[in-house]
Amino acid sequence: MNVKRSLITDILIKPLAVILSRVFFRLSVKGARKLPRKGGFILAGNHISDFDPPIVGVSVPRAAYFMAKSELFKNPFYGSLLKMMGAFPVYRRSTVNSSALKTSEDVVNSGNVLIIFPEGTRSKDGKMLPAKPGVGYIANNTGAPVYPFMLSGTDDPAGALLFKHRFKVVFGDQIKPETVRALNEQGGPKKIAEYIMDKVKEINETTTKGTH
Repeated sequence: MNVKRSLITDILIKPLAVILSRVFFRLSVKGARKLPRKGGFILAGNHISDFDPPIVGVSVPRAAYFMAKSELFKNPFYGSLLKMMGAFPVYRRSTVNSSALKTSEDVVNSGNVLIIFPEGTRSKDGKMLPAKPGVGYIANNTGAPVYPFMLSGTDDPAGALLFKHRFKVVFGDQIKPETVRALNEQGGPKKIAEYIMDKVKEINETTTKGTH
């Protein structure tokens, strides 16, 4: 695996980020107990803010890796910081980014946690975008379980700071490898990706109903 998190991240940065996110953004996490304590798996969810990768990262009990747009790595300081946090670049203009997909598969096959946003970019209005097939390739090629998640509140950090709402992460039930294989036979990676995003939407619908 050609991407590694820094020990400084896990010993110092992550614990500090957990405290800050809970104090200032009142981070609420539900369903984290469903996540395996060992072995590789994929976390896939909606994307509404640049806050999303670190917020999901601090919500997971284990160290996690994630893709970040290649433009962010052009700044030497910020690029180094991202790498310390377990990020690796994805070139979003490519239809199929073979390097990022290979790195993602290596992360999961090495027994680690991969955070991925199937939409491929942030939603500017909060509505979920169509899923791209990348997560389907990774899930099918690794044979790892997938856990959908739903994020809310991260698109308005100022509102969270002013106690108008809070950052929330809700993890859904496992999508089993045999389900992924069956979906791949039906319609390939795109079908898998669409199914995963449907599960993300289900979490959103259930969570929304629970607030009424």
